Amino acid sequence: MSSTHASSCPECGTGLIVSPDSDLLHAAPWCPDCEWNLDHFTADPGVSWFWNRIHTADQRAGYRSDQLLARSGTASPVTRSSFVVLAAVSAVLLLVMAALVVTGVWLIVVGGQALSFVFGLLLIVLAVLIRPRFARLKPMLENSYRLTPGERPAVDALISRVATEISAPKPDVLLFDFSWNAGVVDTGILRRQRVMVLGVPLLLALRPQEVVALIGHELGHLKYADSLRSLLTQPARTTFGRLGQLVRPPLVSAVDNGIGFHLIVLFVWTIVGGTLAVFFYAIHRKLNAIAARDNRTVELRADEAAAHAGGTEAALRLQDVMAMLPLLTTLVQHHVPRNEAARQWRRMLSTVRDRDAATVTAWRQLSNRTDASLWASHPAPGRRHQWLSARPHREAAVMIDEADAERLEREIVPYAEALHRTMLKHTTEEPH
Repeated sequence: MSSTHASSCPECGTGLIVSPDSDLLHAAPWCPDCEWNLDHFTADPGVSWFWNRIHTADQRAGYRSDQLLARSGTASPVTRSSFVVLAAVSAVLLLVMAALVVTGVWLIVVGGQALSFVFGLLLIVLAVLIRPRFARLKPMLENSYRLTPGERPAVDALISRVATEISAPKPDVLLFDFSWNAGVVDTGILRRQRVMVLGVPLLLALRPQEVVALIGHELGHLKYADSLRSLLTQPARTTFGRLGQLVRPPLVSAVDNGIGFHLIVLFVWTIVGGTLAVFFYAIHRKLNAIAARDNRTVELRADEAAAHAGGTEAALRLQDVMAMLPLLTTLVQHHVPRNEAARQWRRMLSTVRDRDAATVTAWRQLSNRTDASLWASHPAPGRRHQWLSARPHREAAVMIDEADAERLEREIVPYAEALHRTMLKHTTEEPH
């Protein structure tokens, strides 16, 4: 993935510059000792200067935010004041959206003029566009498999063991999907359900004890009702960002489309819409900065739960896998024999992890740059690894022996083969 050059760091004078050799990632070199130039963010030449400025400002803010995570000695308690502020803003925004709808309906029904009808319709459309998006179970089932209780006893038993050890509630619904991710979410408003989603490719990339850490991390969120807190503060954290997206100028540079009348339109749009977008994004950034401290603490608490359940070493290796995803995701392809996908994917992923073990530090540090964003749902894996490695070492509360691992593998295999069949449907090339 990377090579170390003989030139010494201009900042600390000791570290050697690391440059990525992989075609997967194009990035400026940095110093692995003092992290000189790691916060260098390259502008996208195919994107307008305005959006590059917005994107770079977000990356720098996210980079500084993640640094605070790594430097904090302990997981400070989630602050009540931040939650109260965000929940209050969310309540006001919901009232404003309701007022937009009521006013729009009133103008359409009572206005009596075409202009009133159009303006009322625009108010309703605006309220719909900026409305909060609450998770619902039914859409999630369209792209995932729901595991009924008792259908996969090894998975159920593992979740129960981890939940008991870390004193967390079990999820009401368990889903397997085809993502390189995992998560928990509260669905519904009146009839809430705790849903855990485990991505099959990610499970194939992990070793058994790392799966324990992954489940421990997600159950750690359930233990502290993090998804419910996120649900109650979502309008404050997302509404102004959506408003900024509605009025921002196009991302593509006008010069790429040639000279014409559209340049005048784009110029006016950039001045007016750009100014409004900057205003909305400034509010969005401030509200997310308020939430950022709690969001960092939320992930720290979940990472501590991962170390508690699976052990510190497994939790750290889990972060390494997340940092190496740009490489690992390229290995799960349809070019494998039918009914052999799970075994061959597992073998390839394990082989590449062993092969690139010497460069995992570089992947870890590079994630601090590529994943830096205040809008990211998680801090960079490298920073989380950095923080967790400084914590007291913990032995695993839940150990997986070979028999448990084999049972777990047998229950994952059918979903890996289902993923392979889905991939084959989208290609005309037959596997070997």
